[in-house]
Amino acid sequence: MAKAVICTVGTVYEGRENILNVLAEEIKRLDPAYVAFIVSKESRIAAEKISSSVHLPENSVAYIELETPHDLNEVFARTNETIRHLLAAGYSPADISLNYTSGTKVMGSGAVLAAVFNQCSELRYIYEGGPKGDRVIITRPEAVSAYRDLLLASRLVEELRFQSASDLLARIDASLLSQYDVTVLESLKKIAEAYNAWDTFNPAHFVAIMSEIASPVDALKKFMVDSGTLGLLAQLASNLAQENYAPLIFADMVNNAVRRILEGKYDDAVARLYRALEMLAQWVLRRYGIDTDDVDTRRIPPRYRVNFEALRSMDDGMVRIGMRKAYELLAILEAPLGIRFQNKKDFLPLLHARSKSILAHGTSRIAKEDCERFLQHSLELFTGEIPDFCDICHNLQFPWLRGRYECSVALQRASQT
Repeated sequence: MAKAVICTVGTVYEGRENILNVLAEEIKRLDPAYVAFIVSKESRIAAEKISSSVHLPENSVAYIELETPHDLNEVFARTNETIRHLLAAGYSPADISLNYTSGTKVMGSGAVLAAVFNQCSELRYIYEGGPKGDRVIITRPEAVSAYRDLLLASRLVEELRFQSASDLLARIDASLLSQYDVTVLESLKKIAEAYNAWDTFNPAHFVAIMSEIASPVDALKKFMVDSGTLGLLAQLASNLAQENYAPLIFADMVNNAVRRILEGKYDDAVARLYRALEMLAQWVLRRYGIDTDDVDTRRIPPRYRVNFEALRSMDDGMVRIGMRKAYELLAILEAPLGIRFQNKKDFLPLLHARSKSILAHGTSRIAKEDCERFLQHSLELFTGEIPDFCDICHNLQFPWLRGRYECSVALQRASQT
């Protein structure tokens, strides 16, 4: 039994008076607790006749009068407003039916759209005068909602909201979709899972899942990567498994930071960039036979050795150094990377801001401008040590994001400021 009915009512022309009786019988049959008529100034009288015929109590009926029955936006907005009022009164979407038999095509279209987007229980249309009399055609909008959710899930993947996309896809009833859309659904489930893995530093899982999508449909081609990128990700996975610091890891970390910038998560972005810079220093120090987790101070020039010996742990006797000390040591060893870092005097305030970040040692938030400058300084250090670093970043970025925040563009912008 319908608990609330929304009914569009148009102007009744001569010879069409029977529509009022048809709608009245429909409302009697449904026996709703509440009826809202969507009407124009001219058709309100017709709706009031229906209400009087059914003997609807005054407190159980409403007339939603439109400025014009030919404005789709107004019909959609006023029907939405009506549904909101019903929900606020305690009705659920499953309690609400819409009858769009009467009224202009615009009225019917706007009301149906509102009912679909609000997931009302059913759409009702009365086909008059058939061989067996009037027939009520009932459409349940679940199929439309399922397709809408499929499109929304694709958008969520584009917006990097992979878990939300996966949760939404899991709720879609495949039986409501066409065969083409079922293919999209199953592939999109894998895509959301795969990119969530890549974004959380598990490229091996990405490669394994994406390899299962043999022939992607056109709607999903923007999410696909070529064999070259899959090869890079497989190598990245190998580097991570072997704890082998390499340019692929640095590029993936920088790209991850860029994605956090695009999301407006500036503290997260700087935290990733800081770690990437630390790994870069560790990578270069290994050329000098120095491990930052266990520094062999004999490899440090004697005049600087005492400063590092002072860092020796009382617990295990090992010398460990962080990012800033690692670059200081590189400068002492006259490594070009260390000297470039040492000469970046305007980088120091940004490093201090990072230290005060809530994701580091303080409670402050990183400003967007500081985050972008931190990225530019970082890229200068990476490209100074790895000439093709921007190309690596490009090839290791999510395909639909390439071009939105390119390494080379960021560097060019930095050189102009």
